[in-house]
Amino acid sequence: MLMHGGRAEFVADFDRFAAGRFEPGLTARLAARARGHALDRALIEGADPAATAQLAARAARLTSMSMRREVARALDRLALDGRDTPGRWQARPFKRAARANARELHALAERLREPGPLYARGIAMLSRLLTEGTGPAYSDRRGELLAQRLRDARVAMGA
Repeated sequence: MLMHGGRAEFVADFDRFAAGRFEPGLTARLAARARGHALDRALIEGADPAATAQLAARAARLTSMSMRREVARALDRLALDGRDTPGRWQARPFKRAARANARELHALAERLREPGPLYARGIAMLSRLLTEGTGPAYSDRRGELLAQRLRDARVAMGA
């Protein structure tokens, strides 16, 4: 601010304090990494990301550009019919479900790569969809449930 003293200085100081006040600390960030799946489940179920330091840290991680790019790459891989050969003990997604939803998978991946805010809940939904071996990408032969989950995630992301 160009003004010196008075209200302008107070507002600038308050803004700096407020920004630091809600920044999750190292302990919360480490705990959030260790409890990622449980925190994702809480966010998906509607928990307020500001309710705890761990939820805030997980939401910050989910909405970071590095995590958004990681989820986008996985969506693109799924859209390519799961052509990556899974390891011996990994579940394989249904190719028909992936092909039926390829356009939406690519569109969501592109949205994740774009700048701008997205809600953590929707990104958590996509992450879970990609990693949950009993989820619709792996259990929905026709892709109808997968399509519904992708629509839900898009809405939850605010995209």
